[in-house]
Amino acid sequence: MTLLRKNRWQTIDSLELLEGGKNYFSAIEAALIRAQKSIYLEVYIFSADTQAQKICELLSAASLRGVDVKVIIDWFGSSPFKFENQLKQAGVQFHYYNPGWFGRFGFSRTHRKLLVIDEHEAYLGGINICDDAKDASGNSLAGLRWDLALKATGHIVEKVHATFLRQWQRLQPDALHPRNILKRIFEQESPWSSNHFMGLRHGSKPSLALVARDNLHHRRDIERASLKAIGQAQEEIWLVTPYFMPGRRLRKALIHAAERGVSVNLLLGKDEFKMLNWSVPSLYGQFLASNIAIYEYPNGLLHAKSLVVDRRWATLGSSNYDHLSFLLNHEANLIIRNHEVIKEIRWKIADQAAEIATQVDRRSFSQRPLGEKMLNWVVYGLVRFLLSLITIGAKDKALPSIRD
Repeated sequence: MTLLRKNRWQTIDSLELLEGGKNYFSAIEAALIRAQKSIYLEVYIFSADTQAQKICELLSAASLRGVDVKVIIDWFGSSPFKFENQLKQAGVQFHYYNPGWFGRFGFSRTHRKLLVIDEHEAYLGGINICDDAKDASGNSLAGLRWDLALKATGHIVEKVHATFLRQWQRLQPDALHPRNILKRIFEQESPWSSNHFMGLRHGSKPSLALVARDNLHHRRDIERASLKAIGQAQEEIWLVTPYFMPGRRLRKALIHAAERGVSVNLLLGKDEFKMLNWSVPSLYGQFLASNIAIYEYPNGLLHAKSLVVDRRWATLGSSNYDHLSFLLNHEANLIIRNHEVIKEIRWKIADQAAEIATQVDRRSFSQRPLGEKMLNWVVYGLVRFLLSLITIGAKDKALPSIRD
């Protein structure tokens, strides 16, 4: 497990971009069928639809043929879980993460979406185990939910594998005994350690890194990496996220990038949570004033979470750009440098913005009714207050210069 703190950057064996609703589930279904040794799955939502039923059947079949199958799902995201008894009867080892609204891990959730097959291939991104044509309630969507994931082979799989096992270890009955906490700290890494070079300027070869945040180890790595890359951007930034509630540092970093001539583009989800619809526009004015392009994705279909900088650096995974992902939930992202898949991610985001999303017009936005402006301001303040309460005690001040 000490490998989690060493050799953060890995050479790339193979790296493939997968798209939800098109080829992600066919890829992981094939992987589950050919698994011979182990299957480790950690996911936020494991729904009750036909797609989830198929994955459950493949997990059960693998366990029955002797494969070591371990599954972690988030209690809040997946409860009640329809397939729990079926998995357990097939011999699948199963854990909920943090049962209850407030469990032994506080309010935190595991928001990760990762799958490791035979310690040989890893799948990581933003895609849950659910039908991409249906919402969380089982109702048909107007179109496929748009999301992205990566399939990787090579040494990076060891990192993903070890990250899953560390989470599995945390969920054991005696995991919070003081001696076990100290053992994990001394055997793995010191808490709050994230002194790693994650930006654009620290390597020219194709390379790949895993950043998996929790509330003890690597608490700020995903945020730090994003700030570092934005601070070093020279040409272009594309950020896509369904839930956008950035803190002051991220807002300033994006604005400063635009002010120094970087083309900054935001593709944001819309119409899934009304409170976000009412609150997020309060941020638009300062972004539009800095010539940041904002695209709103209709119908609640956007679920991808990625940041692409200068077409040579990208991060993709489960982390949204909000307080819950940066300060509370367990997340997992891959960071890619100097690889062709970065351009593929960039073009897919830009195509979605151009073909499906609607760009926010600066003049129309400034002329919206006073009542709407007041509603945006009030709801934004309420949402920020609630997020501050939930994440209280999770903030720390030390951040390196984003332009280093």
